[in-house]
Amino acid sequence: MIDLVVQKKPPAGLRGTLRSSLAAVMDHFGVSDKTVTVVLVSDKAIRALKLQHWGEDAATDVLSFPTYEPGDPFVPPHLGDIIISLGAAAAQAAARGHSLEREVALLASHGLTHLVGHDHPHAEGLGFEEGAQGPEWQVFHDAWAAGQGTLAGHPDAP
Repeated sequence: MIDLVVQKKPPAGLRGTLRSSLAAVMDHFGVSDKTVTVVLVSDKAIRALKLQHWGEDAATDVLSFPTYEPGDPFVPPHLGDIIISLGAAAAQAAARGHSLEREVALLASHGLTHLVGHDHPHAEGLGFEEGAQGPEWQVFHDAWAAGQGTLAGHPDAP
């Protein structure tokens, strides 16, 4: 189940695209019986969260807050929260030449991949869709591929 909390109003159509894409990624990871919360926020709100939890005073596109330590034998019903900045997502969508809906779906799949226990190397300015290579990135590519299937028929579908 996907709980969607809207603190910054998205354009029409985004909610349905986000829900269907993220549901496909949850199915891909075998956690469709679990719950995640997705919170759509402003750049200001995500910047405050990043400062509070990471000590970094900078906006970002997506943050993940798991409710358990991956690898624990008990996986709770709620996997955690995915926070997405609609401002950052809109800027990235424009830079990449696709829709806000597609970008938010991409960021949600990335956040869920972290919630289920996967991490990646951090490199300034390198997003996993932008040519990141290597086995540590494959799980992110696979999750995005699972979510993309729900974008069929969308104006900028692959």
